[in-house]
Amino acid sequence: MKKHFLFILTSAAALAFPQASTAQVAPALGAAGSFALFTAVGAVNNSGPTVINGDIGTNAGAFSGFPLGVVVNGAIHVADSYATTAAADVQTAYGYMSTIACVTPLAVYGGTPPVTLSPGSYCVGAATTLAGTLILDGGGDPNARFFLRVSGALTTAANSLVLTQNGATPANVYWQIGGLVTMGQNSVMRGTLLVDGAINMIQGATLIGRGLSRGGAITIDTNSASLPAAVAPPVITATSWLGTALGGVNTDWFNPTNWDAGVPTSTVDAIVGTGRSPYPIIAAGNAVANGLTIGTSASLTMNGGTLDLKANLSNSGTVSATAGTTTLSGTATQLLGGSGSTQFWGLRIANAAGAFQSSAVSVHGVLAPASGNLTTNGQTLTLLSDAAGTALVDYTGTGLVSGNATVQRYIASTNTGTGYRHYSAPVTGSTVADLATTGFAPVLTSSYNTSATPGTTTPFPTVYAYDQTRLVTTTNNTPVFDKGFVVPAGLATPLAIGQGYAVNISGNQLVDFVGALITGTQTLSLSRNAAASVNTSDAGWQLVGNPYPAPLDYSLVAPADRPGLDDAIYVYASTGPYVGTYRTYVNNIGNPVLPVAQGFFARVSAGQTSGSLTFRNNQRLTTPNATAFQRGTVDARPLVQLELRAPNGGADLLYAYAETGATPGFDTQYDAQKLVNSSGLNLASIATSSEALAIDGRPAFTAATVLPLTVGVPAAGPYNLTATALNNLPATLDALLTDAATGQTVNLALQPTYSFSVASAQAAATITGRFTLRFAARGVLATAPALTAAEVTVYPNPAHAAFTVLVPAVAAATAVHADLLNALGQVVRRQDAPLAATGARLLVDAAGLAPGIYTLRLQVGAATLAKRVVIQ
Repeated sequence: MKKHFLFILTSAAALAFPQASTAQVAPALGAAGSFALFTAVGAVNNSGPTVINGDIGTNAGAFSGFPLGVVVNGAIHVADSYATTAAADVQTAYGYMSTIACVTPLAVYGGTPPVTLSPGSYCVGAATTLAGTLILDGGGDPNARFFLRVSGALTTAANSLVLTQNGATPANVYWQIGGLVTMGQNSVMRGTLLVDGAINMIQGATLIGRGLSRGGAITIDTNSASLPAAVAPPVITATSWLGTALGGVNTDWFNPTNWDAGVPTSTVDAIVGTGRSPYPIIAAGNAVANGLTIGTSASLTMNGGTLDLKANLSNSGTVSATAGTTTLSGTATQLLGGSGSTQFWGLRIANAAGAFQSSAVSVHGVLAPASGNLTTNGQTLTLLSDAAGTALVDYTGTGLVSGNATVQRYIASTNTGTGYRHYSAPVTGSTVADLATTGFAPVLTSSYNTSATPGTTTPFPTVYAYDQTRLVTTTNNTPVFDKGFVVPAGLATPLAIGQGYAVNISGNQLVDFVGALITGTQTLSLSRNAAASVNTSDAGWQLVGNPYPAPLDYSLVAPADRPGLDDAIYVYASTGPYVGTYRTYVNNIGNPVLPVAQGFFARVSAGQTSGSLTFRNNQRLTTPNATAFQRGTVDARPLVQLELRAPNGGADLLYAYAETGATPGFDTQYDAQKLVNSSGLNLASIATSSEALAIDGRPAFTAATVLPLTVGVPAAGPYNLTATALNNLPATLDALLTDAATGQTVNLALQPTYSFSVASAQAAATITGRFTLRFAARGVLATAPALTAAEVTVYPNPAHAAFTVLVPAVAAATAVHADLLNALGQVVRRQDAPLAATGARLLVDAAGLAPGIYTLRLQVGAATLAKRVVIQ
């Protein structure tokens, strides 16, 4: 309390008795006057992106810590003749300050509330701390001078302020400090400091004036030191990220309070220094900067938006992105450098002078050399791939990627374990060795190629090309189609451009291909073995591949680019170690997208001995895409999409559609033949020319249209046939599915899913003659009220001696007929019951029936449906 009272008295005295300061002569600074920071004897060391507006230096000591990112708008003098003169001038000025009488002694400088001093001379007789705010009020006199002395060390507290007002300027404020000066974090000091000791500026501290030591080190860390306002301030060329520790408020790049000189602009460099967390995030909007510097352990994150850089990127920390695009749009060659990790989502080169790597760069989205080249300069450029997607190169601009790149490919499927994946190299110079990963080493047992029983080869190979000429030159016990698979000669064997390779590899492995990115027109010459010994369905197949580091849309492959070939393609997806299914496309039915590095089957047409396939840049997609069909217009063609599904979730699709020009036989431009799925789950229609089809084009759907179906299942048990699409069917027709084994016919519009069972005797074999897809004029089945299987209750299920069936009321229906069929389709129980307004209840006797899976077929009025029943 006593100390506080004394402070009030001294402050009041200072205000009550203004000093005649304008007559007092200021110390002559001489050469030292051009320095913002200088020491006569001592080291100068900086950490972080400091800005110095004025000269800086030492006459005797080390000088360090001024790399890219530290701005010195002035000269640096280290032990030169100018520094020697400045050292002498500092000694003289310090001595002169000692001759100025202390008119007003004070206990401290500054306080809360603020302390105001008028022009004059003041002194504190011991080491002191300047806390709160000190206001130097010139009283309207532009020549008002302040002489402030401290007999010991001076510390300015964090966030403390020295302000000048009413004519007072930092150019007329002089301090003499007899010891160490420590400027606290985010404090602001004004005036010329003549110091007998070291000067230490804590992060964020600002000096407007001069820091001149006659003996002591100067230590600065992300500060600003500027000559007084009497010297014209330099133009701002850089702004530094603050982080919450230095006054920033959040991670928003666009918030000006997060930067020490405002948000970066196209002429202002952005500096994100070490220890400035939390670091900036660009989530949306259009950010811009001249150059960008990221310090060690610092980071920039992009979750969206854009970042436009006009100069270089120097990253010693981390640049990461989950969305958004970084554009390089300067006028001189821009460098991508630094020792850190630089990963863009999208990277666009919009600079005719191009960009030049001096460190590793990776891209997860789109790399677009729009109007300039990206030169890798022997550094690593990686196009990333994972379960979320694969990067691509957009070559619709005028630029190129010059140098080698690494293209990753993660092929996802329902099978995450070991299974066959079909690859194609998107770079030149790649070899079989590029298929190796950290968890996979290619096995190339060449004896497989000549073995009469290749399935017994040990160790079993894991990499294959496909050569259809082997179908007549190879004698072994494999199916004819499989004879075409051949093991490459060795790890150094080149991966041919546009060729596909089957690799038995786990789904969690990431294959990468290293070489020059493939671009431009690529033509493959293909052949068909016409030997009579080769079945027509096995001849002409070719395992080819997308050659580009971008997805390819096969619907953009013009007929002139595939002379002599069927229009269809077949993409394999693994469902198990040695099993999988084919995704088929033809004539805009199915999915035409071929992802990066994707191998696929195509076929030289029957009647042809050769054909060719030409890939062009205009067939490439320019947006990231895994396998999704990027259809732009609605398809008006009538279409039925029928799915065969197993209890384990496996499925196979059949497409039947109508288009003028198609025939009931096999048409190379309208139909896709059925490549048998090794999963054992197969659904196909039979053309009038006897080919099994995965996509069946017909001239029209009429009441006379009948499509015989074949079904293949891997094991006995229950299965479903589901109409997953019934598009644009004629208004006068319904699509009907008939099961000859049970006698049931279902209207797929009313009952899209039909459940059936397959006995063990029929498993792993092609079931023909049982199912038919046909079209009929709308009649009884079309107009009957819909009754779905879900509305019928069977309990208990599984059952033992008996089970109960509850059937709801159906308009216009008066009776229920029930047949219980075994796995062979034989009726083992039959029952009828009246259907009242409240429904019907049937008790079905199951005594004496063998345990197994049965089908309960119900006829309710004109509606027919089936339920699965298990008897134990």
